[in-house]
Amino acid sequence: MNKKNILVFSMALTIVGGATAAVFAAENAVHSTKNKVVTVASKAGNGTNQTTVAKVANGKISDEEAVKMATKALKDYMGLDAKSFGEARVNRTNAQEDFKFFMDLYSKEDAAVLKENAKKDTANVIVVQFIRAEDLNQPMPASNRIVINEATGEIVSLTAFTNEDRSSETTIDDAKVKSAVINFFDKQQKNVKKNTMKVSKTANSGTIRVLCDLEDGRDVTLTMSLKNYSVSSYEINYDRLLPLPSEENDYRENFREL
Repeated sequence: MNKKNILVFSMALTIVGGATAAVFAAENAVHSTKNKVVTVASKAGNGTNQTTVAKVANGKISDEEAVKMATKALKDYMGLDAKSFGEARVNRTNAQEDFKFFMDLYSKEDAAVLKENAKKDTANVIVVQFIRAEDLNQPMPASNRIVINEATGEIVSLTAFTNEDRSSETTIDDAKVKSAVINFFDKQQKNVKKNTMKVSKTANSGTIRVLCDLEDGRDVTLTMSLKNYSVSSYEINYDRLLPLPSEENDYRENFREL
C-alpha cells in the first residue's frame, strides 16, 4: 500500500470531545509552500455561507476556485453543510519539499525508500483546510481538510470533521464495508479493483481503516465509522510513491483481506 505524499505518514486519528475527527498532524509541520498561505473568512449573509478569497495569479487553480471545489466535495461526498465549515485556509505544497524536511526522522530502511521516492516526479497540490471559529487558536485544530491535485483538479484527499457521537461498536460487517467503499467511489466516478480490499483487524473508538486499489492502479487508504459505515477520510496515492518498510509491516500485522 503506497502513500501519496509524506504528510500522510504523520496522520493520526483523533477523538475530540465526543466528536470524530481525522486530524493530520503534519499539516502544521509544513515549512514551505508555493504561495503564501491565504486565510479566508466565511461570512454569514442572507442565511447562506459566503466565502471571500483573494485570487492568485500563480498556479492553474486560484485560491477562490480551490475553496469552491473543496466546499463542493464536502457536500457531495460527505453530505456536510457549508455553514458549519468555518474559516478556510489555502496552502500549496509538493511532496518534494517535505521529503527533505522529514528524511532524518525515519529509520535507515525507511529513509532509503524515501530517497527513491524523492527521485519521482511529484504533483503540486493545493490544501484547503476549514477551521471552525472555536478551534482557530488550537495548535492542532480539528478541521475539514481537502487536497487538490492542481494539474488535474482531482480531489485526492479529504478529511471530514463530524459532530456525531463516537460509536461503541466493535464488530466489523465485511459486506457493509465493501458496499460503503464501492458506493463512495461511485460518487466520484472511480472504480475499485476487485479483491483488493483490506480492513483493520480491530476497531479504534468505533472507526476502522480500509485499504484498496482503484482500477487505474493507485492505492487508497480510508477511515470509516462503524456507526453507519460512512467514510470520514480518504487518501489516494496520486504520486504513486513506494511503500515504506514500516508501512508494509503495519499492513501485514494489522490488516486482513476482505
